Amino acid sequence: MAFKSGAVALLGKPNTGKSTLTNLLVGQKVTIVSNKPQTTRTRVRGIITEPDYQLVLVDTPGLHDAHTELQKLMNRTAEGAMGDVDLVLVVVDCSRLPDKEDETLATLINRGWKYPYAEENPGFSGVILCLNKMDKLKAEDVNDHVEAYCKLFKTEHYMMTCFTKKQNHEKLVDLILQFLPEGEAVFPEDMVTDVPMRSLAAELIREKTLEATRQEVPHSIAVFVDQWEEEDDKLIIHASIIVEKDGQKAIIIGKQGAMIKQIGSKARPLIEEMLERHIFLNLHVKVRPEWRQSPRMLHELEYL
Repeated sequence: MAFKSGAVALLGKPNTGKSTLTNLLVGQKVTIVSNKPQTTRTRVRGIITEPDYQLVLVDTPGLHDAHTELQKLMNRTAEGAMGDVDLVLVVVDCSRLPDKEDETLATLINRGWKYPYAEENPGFSGVILCLNKMDKLKAEDVNDHVEAYCKLFKTEHYMMTCFTKKQNHEKLVDLILQFLPEGEAVFPEDMVTDVPMRSLAAELIREKTLEATRQEVPHSIAVFVDQWEEEDDKLIIHASIIVEKDGQKAIIIGKQGAMIKQIGSKARPLIEEMLERHIFLNLHVKVRPEWRQSPRMLHELEYL
């Protein structure tokens, strides 16, 4: 069989499992995961290379109602992911019927996506449905929910999955490979993502901060690596956790610094595993009022 190579945009609402799928197929963490909405903020490529194919998953922010400049940027990032891919994979929570956000996403895809290999695969729109969270779907609702999503996204090609239980993700890859074009590998076979290690470290710190905080605080958090330097065969990382209010800063620092110490102790081993070396991690908290509305701050934080 000829070697296949191509990119697939992962689109969907927040918390449908796009990042979980990316990490599961890559075999290691390349994008952070949490139960907080809007965790993924930038486009992340997860690269899977096997003897007969290279599959590039383009993980995107979940499409949502945008109220801040950051949220608007996240939506534009998700929409832009369709510009240079071979297939679109829509990940939905199949335990629920489609809602207005799903309808908006379907309209966006139908308006902005044109399958580049329509002549080779007549009748196929280039869209595959991943009906995730099937463990929460009641048996009596299966037919109605599957039919509703297939009709909305104008595709008959779908796979029911449960990523948390690692069910059917391999079958999903087989389905994708049916429509992936032939071609040469674009990335080296040992490369799993195009995200710089410095950015991944910042995201791992943000993941652990998200896990430790509640309510409105997660949306207001960003992480920036201030220094990344070698000193006496040791890697020293200084990173700032950015928030918008003094009260949020107090929460993240915690009583006598307990919270920020906990964040650091959980993030450090993940970063060390990623880099395959010991590090010294020093965390600070900085207040930047309304940073999510500031183009300058979004640029400094590398969201722009």
